[in-house]
Formats: sequence, C-alpha cells, structure tokens
Amino acid sequence: MKLYEFKTKYIQRLALYEPKSEREQQLREQLIVKLSQLRSVTLANLAFTLYEIVEYEKVSNDFKDLCKRMLVDIGKIESGD
Repeated sequence: MKLYEFKTKYIQRLALYEPKSEREQQLREQLIVKLSQLRSVTLANLAFTLYEIVEYEKVSNDFKDLCKRMLVDIGKIESGD
C-alpha cells in the first residue's frame, strides 16, 4: 500500500464515521488533520497517537477497532513515499 492510498482510505473512513460522543468527534477531527498532513517521516507520530487512543481514551469499541486497523495498515505502507 502506498502512503497516498493509506491516507485516502482512512480519511474516507473517518469522514463517514458517526462519532458516538463529543470526544470521538474531537479525536476524529484530530486524526483527519494528521492524515491530511501525513508524510513518511511523521508515521511514528501517527502510530503513537493511535496507540494512545486505543489504550487510554474512553471511546467506543468501533472507534478503537478503526484505530487498530489503521495501526495494522501502517505496517503495510511501502517505503519510498
């Protein structure tokens, strides 16, 4: 998967996701901004943000599952982008 494919895939999924709380809305907006500005050198920062959401945020299991899928797909991004 190329970086632009990853960005497109998850910006779309986040845009279509219906937040179940105000905090999910805030986190969704934060992730969309991070994804829109994402470069190969900032992948680690995104991965850490996703880890924090999965481990520490009080959000729905659906939102955590979306973040976990993003973490898995980060490992599938081809270098060179």
